[in-house]
Amino acid sequence: MRANMPRIGIIGLAYPGYNLGEELGPGKLAEMRQILAAQQVEAVVAGRFVLNEADAHAVGEELARADVDCILAVITTFVPDHYIVELLEACDRPIFLWCVEREMQCISVVCGPLITATLFNLGKRYQVVGADLPAAPDATADTTLPADAGRRSSRPTRDAAETSLDQLLIFSRAALAVRLLRTMRVGYCGGKCPIMFSMATDEYALKRLLGTTVVTLPVEEFYELAKAIPDREVAAAWKDIKGSVGEVTALEADGLKSSRYYLAARRLVERHCLDAISLNCFPHLKSKICLGVAKLNDNGIAAACEGDLHSTILMQLFARLTGRPAFNGDWLRMYPESNEVLFSHCGAGAFDLADGPKDVCLRCSIETKDGLAVCYATHLRGPVTLANLMYGPDGLRLAVLQGEGVATDLSYEGTPLKVRFKENPDAILQHIARCGAGHHWNGIAGDFTEELKLLCEWQGIQYSNADYGTLALNTAVQRGLRER
Repeated sequence: MRANMPRIGIIGLAYPGYNLGEELGPGKLAEMRQILAAQQVEAVVAGRFVLNEADAHAVGEELARADVDCILAVITTFVPDHYIVELLEACDRPIFLWCVEREMQCISVVCGPLITATLFNLGKRYQVVGADLPAAPDATADTTLPADAGRRSSRPTRDAAETSLDQLLIFSRAALAVRLLRTMRVGYCGGKCPIMFSMATDEYALKRLLGTTVVTLPVEEFYELAKAIPDREVAAAWKDIKGSVGEVTALEADGLKSSRYYLAARRLVERHCLDAISLNCFPHLKSKICLGVAKLNDNGIAAACEGDLHSTILMQLFARLTGRPAFNGDWLRMYPESNEVLFSHCGAGAFDLADGPKDVCLRCSIETKDGLAVCYATHLRGPVTLANLMYGPDGLRLAVLQGEGVATDLSYEGTPLKVRFKENPDAILQHIARCGAGHHWNGIAGDFTEELKLLCEWQGIQYSNADYGTLALNTAVQRGLRER
């Protein structure tokens, strides 16, 4: 599975005829194109340079046809706010205004607040920076993306140009998240878990705030598909799965049943053209579907159990942002002396989150004494972002934790992940209780807190960063909620 790359529409703008830096525009636009060629983004450069309102509208129509996630406006002189309004009339996407500061005759920063005041009044999604462009990469240098692409830089100092580029990449990934959620189709099979009141959801809220389509599926359809699968196909699937892991201690009959349900879930996804699927395993399926959930995630189809529709959506989003299956686990055990928390679940994690295939063990479930549990120590090292999405009377709310994944063992059955935080876990627990976070946390490698904060601001979702105790919602989110 490959990570999706943000699609950035790049435009140059200037206000001609006043000798205020418009001659710098084409060169700066070319520099920006070269800079972004070395980043993990897809750049779509507009076919014309914007010098008037008609140009702006035409470029907007061009970028709308290209279905860009966001727009980068490279500004080298004073630009009327009408240009940006016309642009967004034709292509209403988040817009990043890069006002190039190079010399006093180039007064692009002057128009930054002029434009943003208008964008604020119109309820648009935007960001503005004032900085020169960073140095273009050496054409002979190795531009291969590092394994931790998308994480924050660990360099101790950053100049304004580099910091602005970081902000642009964060902005573009948040815009990508908007598109991924807007185009996502998620199956909801079997409803919510009957013993978990807080798993309540609202399909209208998901459609209105995220754009996500929820396809309600009766669990009977899943069972009918399972019955129709030929025994030889089930046996072949189980043989392949057994050969791909390090150890199997589960009973053969339980392995075959679990493989049958995995194949049925996959058929259900294919029949309804789904990107992800939520399966309510309680009280009947339980550990019989753990293998299916794990393998679906390995196949790029996010799946969560216990009827947790919100976790399913987050897991699919995270998988597409990073190119790797997301973690799903409960807040399980705290270690205050080391500021660590152990997250785990009964055993439905993607094989790909183990350190290697030989670390995966398929065992009889300790909870039900039948079925099959996927067991390994989750291997996420370095920066880790964990998020919990819930629904309540005020709409959707997202709680975020950011810490460092550290080594753990199988002291708890399932797929444990241990994370070290800056704050004491007792304090974090009190915070997540007060901000209404739930017990399922979805995790990915890297620090994506700023992307998630922007996403919430744009979509009118309550946001809290539980690790740093930011109980208050940011003002933009509060305003969005009041308006809705």
